[in-house]
Amino acid sequence: MNEYFGPPFSANVGYVEEMFARYQNAPGSVGPEWRAYFEGFHEGFGVAVQLGGDAVGQVSMGHSTSQTTPSSQHSSVDLAFEMKVASLVQAYKANGHLAARLNPLHIERPKPVSLALASHGLAESDLQRSCSSASVHGLAENSSLAQVVAHFEGLYCSSVGAEIEHISNPAEREWLHKRIAEIHTLPDAQTRQSLFRSLAKADALEKSIAAKYIGKKRFSIEGADAQIAALETVLDRFAEKGTKGICIGMAHRGRLNTLVNIVGKPLADLCAEFEGYPNEEISGDWDVKYHFGYESERTTRNGHKIRVSLACNPSHLEFVDAVVVGQVRAQQDKFYQSNKDAVVPVILHGDAAIAGQGIVYEVIGMMNLDGYTVGGSLHLVTNNQVGFTTSPRDSRSSEYCTDIAKVVEAPVLHVNANDIDALHNVMTLAVDYRSQFHKDVFVDLICFRRHGHNENEDAFVTQPVLYKIIKEKQVPWQEYAEKLSATHQKSELEEIYAQIRSEMNEIFDKAKADHHPITVPPKPRGFENYLPVGVEEMLKPVATNVAMETLKNIGKKIFTIPEDFQIYTKLARIYAKDRMEMVDGLKPIDWGTAELLAYGSLLSEGYSVRLTGQDARQGTFSHRHAALTDFETGRKITPLSWVTQQGAKFEVFDSHLSETGAMGYEYGFATQHDKALVLWEGQFGDFGNGAQVIIDQFIAAGESKWLQNQGLVLLLPHGYEGQGPEHSSARLERFLQLCAQGNMQVCYFTSGAQLFHALRRQMKAPFRKPLVVMSPKSFLRNPRSSCSLEDLASGRFYEVRDDSRKLEPAAVTKVVLCSGKIRIDLLDAIEKQGSEKFSHVAVVSLEQLYPFPESQLTNVLKTYGKAKSIVWAQEEPRNTGASFFVRDKIEKILQSTLKVKPKLGYIGRSERASPAVGLEKQHLVEQEKIIAACLGADEQLEV
Repeated sequence: MNEYFGPPFSANVGYVEEMFARYQNAPGSVGPEWRAYFEGFHEGFGVAVQLGGDAVGQVSMGHSTSQTTPSSQHSSVDLAFEMKVASLVQAYKANGHLAARLNPLHIERPKPVSLALASHGLAESDLQRSCSSASVHGLAENSSLAQVVAHFEGLYCSSVGAEIEHISNPAEREWLHKRIAEIHTLPDAQTRQSLFRSLAKADALEKSIAAKYIGKKRFSIEGADAQIAALETVLDRFAEKGTKGICIGMAHRGRLNTLVNIVGKPLADLCAEFEGYPNEEISGDWDVKYHFGYESERTTRNGHKIRVSLACNPSHLEFVDAVVVGQVRAQQDKFYQSNKDAVVPVILHGDAAIAGQGIVYEVIGMMNLDGYTVGGSLHLVTNNQVGFTTSPRDSRSSEYCTDIAKVVEAPVLHVNANDIDALHNVMTLAVDYRSQFHKDVFVDLICFRRHGHNENEDAFVTQPVLYKIIKEKQVPWQEYAEKLSATHQKSELEEIYAQIRSEMNEIFDKAKADHHPITVPPKPRGFENYLPVGVEEMLKPVATNVAMETLKNIGKKIFTIPEDFQIYTKLARIYAKDRMEMVDGLKPIDWGTAELLAYGSLLSEGYSVRLTGQDARQGTFSHRHAALTDFETGRKITPLSWVTQQGAKFEVFDSHLSETGAMGYEYGFATQHDKALVLWEGQFGDFGNGAQVIIDQFIAAGESKWLQNQGLVLLLPHGYEGQGPEHSSARLERFLQLCAQGNMQVCYFTSGAQLFHALRRQMKAPFRKPLVVMSPKSFLRNPRSSCSLEDLASGRFYEVRDDSRKLEPAAVTKVVLCSGKIRIDLLDAIEKQGSEKFSHVAVVSLEQLYPFPESQLTNVLKTYGKAKSIVWAQEEPRNTGASFFVRDKIEKILQSTLKVKPKLGYIGRSERASPAVGLEKQHLVEQEKIIAACLGADEQLEV
């Protein structure tokens, strides 16, 4: 203890040590003045600012005496001074970044008031006073206040600004401050030459593309060249620590440079994309070159091997953040036994995008959640100080674009892109922090954008003052070359640049001369054998049945509750008693049981299952119960894990209240794990609206644009039950409008057996395609949605379901075609009114709407060749649901196969702006009219 205190404490050291011991054991046991003092030496004097000088000194001496000696008066004055110094030191730690010289364009900010001497009760005349506590702050004992100020100006107000003090964990803060003290140590000569080469490669590539393809968009990295040097350091440092893979997510700015110089995409392949030479292996519609990803094994500059991938991303900027962390989690699980250090996400942001895009918040919020954690992400913000044409003051309300990092107490390190040496140390620190604390860490690289938003946009039109400065700004590799002049000849460095440029030009010229074809990018591990297939292949039957005895064994294992587990009484009857009777054949299999048996059968065959959603464990409508909670202790169990084969994994998580981030995460997971059934469930199908970008840009178009295979399942509760416009429609019509080129499967089942076989088909089929399921709500427990164990054991998935009654086909004069819940409603109404009365009406449901089952439906309709009336019935308004999608397809069948060619009628709701009515009674009236029209003579009815 003695070494922490100078002369002011010499007369009272015993008492101070006693108080310090009490503070260590229980901070609340000492008064606020002592707490402020001890916190000042160990955390910073945040509270001490408020304390009065003499009063502080007198209280801090610990003795309440009536006599004050000159010596104690002197000690009191010294102690007050030391506390003011400590307060100033803490201000530098907390606010020094506000005075840091961060802008490479030399546009500086005024020094904050919090760093003024007067704000801490100090004056210019105090600068030459010696500080007894200087050694505590890392200086020589009795250093002057001027030396203390200079020291902390250098640490916290130079080319690096550190935001650390918002972190509540003292160990993290102490670790960070210690590393910040080393941030301006120069790297060794070899490392500095490697950093130079990174800058040279970045500039040479941009200059080569600009010269070879004049006027072509490339979204140049110029001005942010330091990003390449930063990423090289990240790869090298992680590889040194044994990390096996890095997954990068970023938008278009600097993407081509990152693909070639960091990820390892051959430059000839990039040239081919600029040239546009065709390749017969390419299917789909492809995408622009700065949206593509790539994957390769890299050798870092220090000779380490590491696998690096860059995720595909559309122009929607930050949406890839969710995808890339999902990809990382999948790789950690699939290849490295969930080791969070084996694969790491590195996410690159733009300054305007990270501040403006809400998905950033959704993804950052996943950091510590069991279902989503990947052990922390490293975030690198390419802060070019303009968003398209918008200035920072118009694009955010916060001081920094990175202020969102404080939500999860992540450190933020702002660094001037001019200081490449400091940037190298900052990136090393960031990697080490992520590895040490398994949290997110942010590096804000303050740089600039050499050209406009794209190379054809004149930035002087919208940012004339800024771009006058940028125009005079030296090229980064040349600027860094001047800093290396003490250890490297300028001519040597220029020769390195010239050689890199020459090699790149040779590659470009050869690729052009040879008509180098566009190359299909490498597929993720495990997906090499999954080829894009069309609707014909997708409609082929897949064997999905499971032996009866196997199903019974699975059911008995997962529905038997351990004796030491206290299950809620009501749930015990539903989960254990009823479901055990189902697998024993005593009761029909309900929807939830069929679903769990599908998961259990896949798990027992070595496939993994990952199910997430806002209420996924029990299911929004309490039908699933994939996880159980002990009624007394709160202990959770997942019975499906008891049938999971070694190497497989069952996970079910209640997600945070996110749609876009959560769905994007599962999409990313599904692109990397071909042996996992990955499902995202909406609390209501309507909530999928919040993830429309993920649905449109990734799920629907990912294969066509990027040849990206994945089998994500979306479970979207859908059905009209009078619950209003936000709890009725999963917007079936939107999914159907997106369907083309065999890109996905869209289904609306009416039986648990159909769900069972469709989920198994996802894994057993020789392809991977997303599956969108319009899930039931009210008819989850309807007996008509139940099935038998035999349906699971010997059945398969049927794209079309004929009427379940034993009808005489020749007697059928009306065929009602429909999908989903309305089939159940119609059959319920028929039974209620008397089945014989409606023996002339056949109810046929399309269980799969896309790929459209033309041949299956044709075969069913042929059996009703005597029908005079064929109608399409739906609950949804006419402009929503499946009506517009199926009409032409069904009429084509009617015209080509039936002797009598009736026009397809429509029975349902009229066109509406809102997907459903908000009044339950109005809904019931409309629904009754629809059912009555379907069973009556009507061929057309809009309500």
